[in-house]
This record gives sequence, C-alpha cells and structure tokens, in this order.
Amino acid sequence: MSLHTLGVLDGSTRVGTLEYESLEERFSFVYDPGWKAAETSYSISPHILMFGLPPATGTVRRFLENLLPEGRALDIVSTTHQVSKNNIYGLIHELGRETTGALAFLPDDLAPQDQTHWRREIKREDLRERIEQRSEIPFAAWDGRVRLSIAGHQDKLAVYVDPDQDRMYLVEGALASTHILKPEPPDDRLPMLVANEHYAMKLAGRLGLAVPFVSIMRLPDPVLLIERFDRLRETDRVRRLHIIDACQALNFPASFKYERNFGSGRDVRHIRDGVSFERLFSISEYTVRKAVTRLSLLRWALFQYLIGNSDAHAKNVSFFCRPDGLALAPFYDLVSVVQYDNLDHDMAMAFGEEFRLHEVSPFEWADFAHRTGTPRPLLAREMIRMGKAALEAAPAQARAEDYVDDEGAFVGRISAFVQDQAQKLVDHAAPMRNVDDALL
Repeated sequence: MSLHTLGVLDGSTRVGTLEYESLEERFSFVYDPGWKAAETSYSISPHILMFGLPPATGTVRRFLENLLPEGRALDIVSTTHQVSKNNIYGLIHELGRETTGALAFLPDDLAPQDQTHWRREIKREDLRERIEQRSEIPFAAWDGRVRLSIAGHQDKLAVYVDPDQDRMYLVEGALASTHILKPEPPDDRLPMLVANEHYAMKLAGRLGLAVPFVSIMRLPDPVLLIERFDRLRETDRVRRLHIIDACQALNFPASFKYERNFGSGRDVRHIRDGVSFERLFSISEYTVRKAVTRLSLLRWALFQYLIGNSDAHAKNVSFFCRPDGLALAPFYDLVSVVQYDNLDHDMAMAFGEEFRLHEVSPFEWADFAHRTGTPRPLLAREMIRMGKAALEAAPAQARAEDYVDDEGAFVGRISAFVQDQAQKLVDHAAPMRNVDDALL
C-alpha cells in the first residue's frame, strides 16, 4: 500500500497533515500539536475538530472535494495536469497551494520558508487577449499551469491587485491573491452576466446585506472584479482567512448543494436529501452569534426571491472558521437567473414545498418559517422591510452609471422584476401571519 502525505498550513504555521492511502482510497487528517496548543488556532471544520475522535475518511474526502472547481473548470484541471477528476488527492496536490480560505496543501519536503514569492504582472492587453482565446486556451491556464483553486463553474482567475499602482499580478507561494476576475461567459445563452451580477451585488449592499466590493473593468469587454473577503490586507502582507462553504459546514458532498440532489426529473424530484433552507439555517448552531446568523440567512433567502436567483445553492454561502466557532461571511454569486429563458428557473432550495417562484404563496412563507424556526412576526417584518426598501433601491441601482449601451436596458428589466417581487413580499406578509399552525 502506498501512503501519501501533504502538509496543511495557514500562512507559515503548520495546521496538520493530510494522509492518503491510494489503494484503499482512505483519507485522514491529524492536527499538529503546536497548532492545537496555540490560543489563536481553529478547527478547519465543525466535523474535523482539533479535539475528540479523528474524522472519518469520508468526512475528510468531502471537505477536500468542496475545495475544487466544478464542471468545465474541473475538466481543464484534469486534462492539463493529467489527473483523473475522481482523484481528489491528486487534484489537491496540484491546486492546493492557494485554496479558497487560508489553507495551503504542500508536499512535506517543501517547508513554508521554501515557498517562492513569485509574481508576474498581467497587463490589460494580456487579459483581453486571453479572454478572446478562451476557445483555444482555458482562461485559468497561464504559463503552462492551471491557476484556479476556487469552487464553481464560471471562468475565474485569482489575481493580486496592487492598491497603489492598480496593477494586476499572478502570484504564487507565500504571496496571496486579493481579487477574483470573472469575464463574460463564452456561452451566448448568458448575455450581460457581468452587468447582471454587478447589479445584484450592488442591490444587495443597498438592502443591507454584507457583500464584497465589486466593480466592472472594461477591456473594453466587461470583466467583473470582486474583492476577496477571505483575504485581509495588512501592512506588509495579505493574510488569508479560513472559510468553509455550507456543504462543508454540513459535512455534505458538493453534489448535495441543491436540495433536490438528483435533479427535478419526474421520478426523482421528490428526493430532497440536499441542502434545504432548514439545513442551511441549522448551521447557525455552530456559529458564535446564532441569532445574527439566522437573521442574515433569512435576509439572504428573501433576496434570492427578490432577484429570482434560482441557482442560490449551498456553495454560495460561506463561514469564517474562528477559535470560538463559525461566523457568516459576506454573500457572493448573486445573479438574477430568471432573466435567462433557457435556464432552469426552479429554485435550488424550496420555500416550504414550492420550488417555483411564481407559485410561492403566503402559505409557503408560513411553511418556510416553520421549517427554519423563524418566528412569523420576524419574517413578516423582514418581508415588509426588504420589500419596501427594494421598491426604491432597485430602480436607483438601475440608474447607476456603471452600465453602458444595452446593459442599461438589461438591468432595467431586472429592476422591474425585483419591484414586482418586492410588492408580492409586502402583500404576502400579513396573510402569512394568519396561516393556521395546524396546517403546517
């Protein structure tokens, strides 16, 4: 049997050791004694604890799997590095030097001080050229390497943005990226996705949701520039902050990110073993500020209804890991998916029993409150507050100067949809409170 190991580090500090027995496909993780003794240390997951029984092999595998990209991005990594998509250890070995969050996975013969401080500037013309070449060269592949360790389907690139000179760099080793670049997708079924996501993120901020700063870079084609909330600029470095997504917080595989984890086909739509609002809200028990977490998740759920984000799944919610527990991270990947007729508009998580937005009724809202343990007076208050706020904020954001040419009309349509949804929220609040408890 062949045993393989990777050191797991937070900055220059060793957190523990990842072990993998390849023939039996067994994973294990052992915390470093020095990490366990430090007051500032944290458990990397509520299911991989510093103290207590060691985690099961499936728990470690699911944790690692959720660090990897999905879809076409995973295909690119697999092909470029000639590693099977099923080989979780091999993929982490290739991509694990800068993951989402703080952890770096390094061979044991590479000590933290041996990591390079490599960086290379990406000029705007380089970026524009690479975006145009995506059909021949994957966007994430630069200098013969895939530079992507971020979960998700869309084309992305992690870069360091110099705060003084406004230059962008690819970085490696001890250096950390500060921003994510997301160009328009090559798929013409998703026109103006950059403007769509920018509008939704800015609208969320206007409504009081915590979101990272976003802007549109024009090359002249638009690219969404997102400031990473799992990175913190300090005087002489960028510090990485450890986060996990909701699938990791629940010890679920990535395939369970949708509530109907087998899809919405006629024979499987009744199977709802994936992450629901009820399961999502249950993560609050691991957090330091439980009531604040539940209120923030409630507002996130209402916002998905407002913008029609049918793809609001569990990997779009993250939590910081801290010594005293989890803390909800800013929200991201907010898009009005209903603007695209050729995509599935069933919600990733049901409101009560209903996955279709246009069928959500006061009864479904009462059922949602019952399942998530939300007091109905609180839900009614937030429905009215967010609904009324959105009626003003949606058209205001649509008038922002960020949008050019056809983008203005496009975000105008999103604004009109949001206003219709907002009025429904306000109208449903009172009858929702009057639903008979015996019916739930």
